[in-house]
Amino acid sequence: MADLSSLARPSHKYIQVYVPGKPIEEVFRRYGLRSVIKLASNENPLGPSPRVIKALRENLKSISRYPEGSAYYLKKELARHLRLKLEELIITSGSSEAISLCLQVFVNPGEEVVFPRPSFLIYPILCHMIGAIPVEVPLNNDFSYEPDRFLERITERTKVLILCNPNNPTGTILTRKQIEYLWKHLPQRVVVISDEAYAEYVESKDYGSALDFFRNHHILIARTFSKIYALAGLRIGYGIASAEMVNLLERIRPPFNTTGLAQLAARVALGDKQHVRRSKQLNTRGKRYLFRELSRLGISCLPTEANFILCDFKRPTRELVKKLERRGMLIRPRPASGLGENFARITIGTMAENKALVNMLKQLL
Repeated sequence: MADLSSLARPSHKYIQVYVPGKPIEEVFRRYGLRSVIKLASNENPLGPSPRVIKALRENLKSISRYPEGSAYYLKKELARHLRLKLEELIITSGSSEAISLCLQVFVNPGEEVVFPRPSFLIYPILCHMIGAIPVEVPLNNDFSYEPDRFLERITERTKVLILCNPNNPTGTILTRKQIEYLWKHLPQRVVVISDEAYAEYVESKDYGSALDFFRNHHILIARTFSKIYALAGLRIGYGIASAEMVNLLERIRPPFNTTGLAQLAARVALGDKQHVRRSKQLNTRGKRYLFRELSRLGISCLPTEANFILCDFKRPTRELVKKLERRGMLIRPRPASGLGENFARITIGTMAENKALVNMLKQLL
C-alpha cells in the first residue's frame, strides 16, 4: 500500500496545524481547578447579548430543519446596518471562510499571496491549501504598517494582498491615508482582502477601513460576529464586496455553510446596540487599566485598537505562561510566527479578570 502522505498534495507538507488558545475545559480537567479565566482567544468577556440567549432558547426546536441557505434575513439586517445592498454581502462560517473562498476563487497554484508578518496564523495555511505561495512582509519594528514595503513585494505573480486591519496579534492599524496610498499605487489586477475582524473595537479616528473603497477596487472585506458580538462558538461572519465579486464567491460557497440558529443569533446581536456599546466601553477601560498596571511591572505593551494587547515581557514567557495556567489564568504565548519567545498576547477581560491577572503577575514576577 502506498504511503498515505505521498498521495497528499505537495503543498500539504508546508502546513502547520493551527493551534487555538487552550480550551477552558482542558485546564479544568488537567489541574482540577474551581475556576479558570481565559484571556487567550480574544473573546468578548461579557458574553452574548441576553436577547441572543433568549432567542436561541425559543428556537431550539428549529434545529431539525435545514437553514435558509442564503441567510436572506441576516443580509437584510446587515445591509440596513452598514448601508449596503443585499448583493454586496455573503454570509460565511466566520470571517476565515470568507477569506478562504476569495483565495479559492482568484488564486491559481504557484501564484503569490502577500500578507503581513507577524499576523493571523491562518493566512499561510489557507495559501498552502490551494498551492499558492505565501509572501510575508515584515511590519516595522514597532509593528506598524509601511505601505511601500508591501508594494515592493508585488510581482507579476501576485494575485492577492491580505491586510489584517486591526492586525492580529499586534492590534496595529492601517490609517486612511495609508489605505488611500495603497489604492493609488497597487496594480488593479491585485485583489485585496481586508480582514477587519476587530473593526468594531477601533477607537482611532484615523482608522482606514476598506468599507469606503470596495466599490471602486477589487476588495473583499471580511468581518465576523465572533468578537464584539460574542458569537465565536456559533461560527458566523460575512464578507463585503462588489456584487460581481460576491456572485463569484457564492458559486463555491458550501450549501448550508451557516446554521439557522447562528443566523438568528447574529440578527439579534446586531440589533442590540446597547450591548455592543457596553462591550466597547468595557474594553476601553480594561485596556487603560492593563497598560498602566503591566507597565508598572516592567512589561512593554503595544498600543492596540483591538480587544487584546501584545506584550513584551523582556524574558522568555514559556514558564510564566505555564505557571499562570496552573493557577487558572490563560494567556497566549507567541501568538504568531515572527515573534520571539518574550512575547505573549493578552485578551482584555472584565475588570475583575484583568485585576486577577495583574495580581498573579505581581506574585510571579
